[in-house]
Amino acid sequence: MSNYFKFVAIFGLVFVLVSCSDNSVNSVNSINDTLPQANEIVHKDAFEEKLDQYMSKNYSGSVLLVKDNKVIISKGYNMADYNNNLPNGRDTIHQIGSLTKAFTAAAILQLQEAGKLSVDDPVNTYIKDYPNDRVTLYHLLTHTSGIPNYTNSPDFLKSINIKISVDDLIAKFKDKSLEFEPGSRYSYSNSGYVLLGAVIEQVSGQSYGDYLNEHIFTPLDMKRSGYLTKDNNHTDIAVGYSLITPDISEIARPIDMTVPYSAGGIYSTVQDLYKWLQGLENGTIISDASWEAMRKPNLDEYALGWGIPDPMGMVYAHNGAINGFSSEIWRDMSQGTAVILLSNAEGINLGDMRDVLLRMLDSEE
Repeated sequence: MSNYFKFVAIFGLVFVLVSCSDNSVNSVNSINDTLPQANEIVHKDAFEEKLDQYMSKNYSGSVLLVKDNKVIISKGYNMADYNNNLPNGRDTIHQIGSLTKAFTAAAILQLQEAGKLSVDDPVNTYIKDYPNDRVTLYHLLTHTSGIPNYTNSPDFLKSINIKISVDDLIAKFKDKSLEFEPGSRYSYSNSGYVLLGAVIEQVSGQSYGDYLNEHIFTPLDMKRSGYLTKDNNHTDIAVGYSLITPDISEIARPIDMTVPYSAGGIYSTVQDLYKWLQGLENGTIISDASWEAMRKPNLDEYALGWGIPDPMGMVYAHNGAINGFSSEIWRDMSQGTAVILLSNAEGINLGDMRDVLLRMLDSEE
């Protein structure tokens, strides 16, 4: 098993500051008790009832399930805001953490299609004062650059809720020595995706958020998605929690979205994220050739913004985490299934829940 998929449940937690305890909403208990047996016939109503029983006990957030390339469930569980009794729903906005990386990768591929860059270009072609000419955009995309991960720095937490410019963010790691020869190893690095965001801005002449709005969110009618600020949305916005129990709802430590930037700063909904998957697959966002390249794995089964557990590239996945939120996308094009999970609880291992839901989908008739 590759490092990516061995640790798929934890690699996105680089922004999370306080792990949930065993009493938090991430406790996934009695999975075997809630999962339908393989020979059990589960019709739509019975399936949803069983799903509700499982999710309401184990999950706070929104979920979208796809079977035979049709959405069969899109709904929320428990509260988006426990203090104000606002429930989670299918249109509730959550921070998506490292699911952002696929958006950043797609933007780079769009710019390559436009002839404005090549993924094989050295980073210092676009970041003029970047000191290492051996690191390419492809290395950044596939986490094989050797650039130290800035979120692992000992002083990272000191300024996590302070607005920062892109240049100042890059300065935190720009002059640090590489951890290995570019291309020789896989090591997950948010720093690489920060550099990719800066390249998008440099090449397009737009801010990262404006570029995504014009070239991805608007074409896909993702009206409840964006980068940095949710000021244009005033309803159904989830509060992120570091701890949720029957008696306690502890709000997570705040983080300014300029800190995760193009590595983890996007917000969205499960409905919008399914539009995103459809846009990638039907050629609305990138060409067929770029979509194939996006799913061609390099080291440790990681491609361009996606983990690829299937050598044929028919399955793509990623998870994410940021203060107060956990997220997961699993898409199997060969089976016509998808699981999208956005939770407003921090530090959840959504991989276990994803596996339960996939097995439930297999049993659903």
